[in-house]
Amino acid sequence: MGYINKTVFINYIDCPTLGWMTKRRMLPRLKELNDKLLMLEGRNIHKLSWALFPDGVNAQKSEIITSEQHTGQLIEENNKIILEASFVSGGFSVRTDSLHKNDSGLWHLYEVKSGSKYKVKYVEDMAFSAMVLAKAGIKIENATLMHLSHDYRLGMNIENLFTSLDCTEKVAAKMQEYESISQKAFEDIESDTMPEPYLKRNCKNCPVFNTCMGKDVKNHIFDLPRLSGIAIEELIALAADTIDKVPDDFELTEMQQIVKNCVLSGTTYISDNLKTELANIKYPVFYLDFESVTTIMPLYHDIAPHTQLLTQFSIDKSENVPEISRHFEYIADHTKDCRREIAEKLIEYLGKEGSIITYSNFEKIAIGRLSVMFPDLCEDLRNINDRIVDLEAIVRKNYYDINFHGRSSIKKVLPVMIPEMNYDELAIGEGGNAAAAFAFMAMGLYDEEKIKETKKNLLAYCAQDTMAMVKIHKFLLDIVNDK
Repeated sequence: MGYINKTVFINYIDCPTLGWMTKRRMLPRLKELNDKLLMLEGRNIHKLSWALFPDGVNAQKSEIITSEQHTGQLIEENNKIILEASFVSGGFSVRTDSLHKNDSGLWHLYEVKSGSKYKVKYVEDMAFSAMVLAKAGIKIENATLMHLSHDYRLGMNIENLFTSLDCTEKVAAKMQEYESISQKAFEDIESDTMPEPYLKRNCKNCPVFNTCMGKDVKNHIFDLPRLSGIAIEELIALAADTIDKVPDDFELTEMQQIVKNCVLSGTTYISDNLKTELANIKYPVFYLDFESVTTIMPLYHDIAPHTQLLTQFSIDKSENVPEISRHFEYIADHTKDCRREIAEKLIEYLGKEGSIITYSNFEKIAIGRLSVMFPDLCEDLRNINDRIVDLEAIVRKNYYDINFHGRSSIKKVLPVMIPEMNYDELAIGEGGNAAAAFAFMAMGLYDEEKIKETKKNLLAYCAQDTMAMVKIHKFLLDIVNDK
């Protein structure tokens, strides 16, 4: 059934059940466009790192056991720098990024990551590698993390792309911890019987929660919005896995208490302040939605790795909701940075009067960044920001339906408020996939016909978001009028 790799082991640390399922490929497959982009960029970063070690010999082969045999040959031949070295020992397998042998016969482990700062999980990955290497008789003396530098720009030497961080002590400590449980982990993961799952704070973001601990559970405590990890653990200790079991004296935030009351009473919450908040919206009203892309490697010059770039927007204008008097849309030229043009178009289309409705504070933050980038446009951009009304904040504070399940994002509330409106018919119907599609165009991976089709689909997706805001606004106005 294969060896226990890094992903299986780390998932086991989080949850034995998850590790067991990962080994058997029972997790949802990563097949979305944004998943493909992340994998593509991750591979590219690793290949770029090879240029830092021009004397290195690549041990990679198509199969892990072949790569492991090739690695053994390279070590026997006394190669000092081995790239993509593979090791199998004790039922575990690992492929390292770069191994360097020093004069004393000990090894230096380099781990290449595409993130732009240190993360604890990077040490966990390195510790697993060091553990498997130790089982294979390879002693690691030093462990270095190589992550991306904010100072890198396109055209610079590849040495400027990476920042090195010595993690030797952290890796050694974590490796000892892993070694102490490795035999138990091996037995649990290889067992024919799945480890019995149990509720814990990690379950909240688990990819199999809905088919595991959350299966057939109505009104789970995870439906309480912004529930802290400590609060989750306290409720688990009280055997309170559903909202109706939360003790009356358990401290909840105001919004969490509202959610609990709705669950217990089976009613929908409508605040007395909803009418006032809606009345403060000034006409004509504009509905604004942005799309953006963040890539690991810069798409254009003078941009750092992991920079978020605005790529398009959609605007609906209304003097009488839900009637739309004007629709504006813009999508960037994928061959260049168009943030200046986006700022100028926003100023042109949004004018100087009327509220601007967004869903979340992302648009306000993005416009604030544009005002810093382009001081000559600052006054007009600040005027736009001063007029922004966050519709999600209005929903979150003033309206709650138990079918929201503690969420307030547009994808969660829209099917409840406006059941006939959804994104299922769109070729691109999710923000991450929209960003990935634009990135693929900018990377030159699409031909002209595919680019034309993609831009059409991106405009349709963004327009759907603004129309969703119009519908939600009208839904709330009708509630106030009915009330």
